[in-house]
Formats: sequence, structure tokens, C-alpha cells
Amino acid sequence: MIDFRYHLVSLVAVFLALAVGIVLGAGPLAQPIGDTLTGQVDKLREDRNALSNQLTETKAKLATSDKVGEQFAGRIFNNVLSGVQVALVVLPGADGEDVKNVSAKLGQAGGAVSAQVNLRPEFFSADKKAYRDALSGQITQYLDDPTSATTPETTLAAAVGQLVFVGQNEALTGILTVADTPLLQVTAPAEAPARIAVIVGPRTSKATPSQSEPTDKTKPAATPESAYLEFARTLNSFAGGAVVFGAAATTTDLVSVIRVDPNPVSTVDGIGSESALLTLPFALVATINGTVGAWGSGQGASALVPPLNLTVNPAEPPAQPSQPSQPAQPAPPAPAAPGASQPPAGQAPPAA
Repeated sequence: MIDFRYHLVSLVAVFLALAVGIVLGAGPLAQPIGDTLTGQVDKLREDRNALSNQLTETKAKLATSDKVGEQFAGRIFNNVLSGVQVALVVLPGADGEDVKNVSAKLGQAGGAVSAQVNLRPEFFSADKKAYRDALSGQITQYLDDPTSATTPETTLAAAVGQLVFVGQNEALTGILTVADTPLLQVTAPAEAPARIAVIVGPRTSKATPSQSEPTDKTKPAATPESAYLEFARTLNSFAGGAVVFGAAATTTDLVSVIRVDPNPVSTVDGIGSESALLTLPFALVATINGTVGAWGSGQGASALVPPLNLTVNPAEPPAQPSQPSQPAQPAPPAPAAPGASQPPAGQAPPAA
């Protein structure tokens, strides 16, 4: 058996080793150890300063590149969106500077922002689902085309689509902006029906780990990105469709989620960069012409840029109301030659 003397010897050995280490560290080994640690610290400081200088230089180059792209934008675009009305739909978490830049680039390309709607977090948040479900029942009656409104979520999305693609509707606006729990903000009411919409998303995923973990073992928990996907699909069913402008740096970013869907919507990644802003107008033209693309350099991208030689297809003329058919009227009889006898009414003239 191990007795007390064994433990005593072990403790003495530990303290003896500690004492020897202190003596050596404070004596003959002090200088070498100190020099080594000092050298490592100096090397780390130099590396940090070098990386900081490289980062500053890279930022300066990017800023110069963005300015050059901005100067060439007008020549590059060549009024590719001339006469096209574009609606901006801003998702929660989007950067206000990105929204301003999108609006400016659309103008440089010859387009016009016909409406802007900013969606609030309550439009998608889980804790307001019961409220949205109840609200959707009031909205359906004000939709011109309720075919896409199959769920409370798609009903709300269709209401936004009607506000920007059809025109301002006081009843819908009142329901969606009610003072107690507003779901959106109409920053710029629709001045004209939009031909296409740009859905401006955040620069990176806003999902938290708790949102990503399943709450039910049978199905994963809903994430903000999945709710945005359903919204984008509904908006894409209007007029010339929609293009989602956002991030695709990670698998949970909005654009990445949309690109893996079996029925994707056109996307442009790299939001916040000048190159992405230069790509966006051409993506709108391609989408209006019927091409669904994933443009950029992020996850799931199919091409760096859209086709640059396209022009916007003419808009289809609005459908005219059908006119009731009129019975065919008999043609008036040809005048008879002078001196010829006229047949009685209802009889055919004699055969020649």
C-alpha cells in the first residue's frame, strides 16, 4: 500500500524541481530566455505592421478601382435600362449605403426607380407569425390576382408585389403599415407600374446559431434566408420578375440559399462592391428577357457577368377589354345599271 511517506517524497520532488527552475530561470538561463521571447515579440510586431500596411494598400487600390468603374459606368451601360421602371424592395438588415448605390447605378443605366418599399423585421420574424396569419385574411380581398397567394406568407409577398408592380393601393398600404405593428415602410410610393424589382439584401447572413439549430427533430427550424426565398419567388412571378442583390460568401448567405433552390430567382452577389453594381443593370435586362442567372464570384455562381449585348425586350401592351361580338351586317346592294329592273326585296337577282 502507498503510505504517507510516498506522498511526502512526491511533494518534496515537485517543490525541488520548481526551486531549481526558478534558480536557473533567474540565473544563467535568464538572458537567453529573455532574448528569445523579445525576439519573438519583435517578429510578431513586424508581421503585424506589414499586414496592416498591406491592408491599407489593398483598400486604397480597391477604392481607386471603384472610382474608375464609377467613371466608366455611363459608357459601359450605354442606357441599357432606358425607360425601364425598377422597384426597390429592401430586406431587413440591408445597408442603407447599398440601397443608395443601387438607385444611383440604375439611374446611370437609364432606368428609373418607380417605387421603394422597406420591409421591417416583423415581416419575417417568427414571433409575429400569428399576427401575419390573421392579417393575410384581410389582404386577399384587395389583391388583383390572388393566384400566387396560397399561404399567409405568399399573400403578404403578393401584396408587396401589387404595391410596386401594379401601383399604390391605399387599402393595402394601410393594412401593412398600421401604426401598432407596421410590417413595412413605403419610402417611395409607386409612381408607375414597375417592369422588374431589385430585392436588396444584407451583406452577410444575420442568422444566429440558435436559428440554425433544429427545434424539431423531424424538420429544421426556419431561417430568415428561407423566408426571404419564398418572398423572392412570389415577387418574381410579377411582370418581368425580380433580381436578388446580396451576399454569397457563406452557405447561409441569402444569395447562396436562393441558388440551391430547385426554382431559383436571378441573383447577383458581391453586394457592397463596385463590380457587383456594374453587373446589376445587365442582370436586370437578362431577367426581363427571360434568363434566370446566378452572376458573380460567390458560392453557386454560374457566370461572372450576364450577357452584355442584350437589349430590353419591348413590354407587352396591356390587355384591352374584350368587346361583345356584333352580328354581321349584310353588305348594301350594288347600284343597278340605268334602265335595269330591280328584283323584289328578298329575292336574288336573276342569273346572267
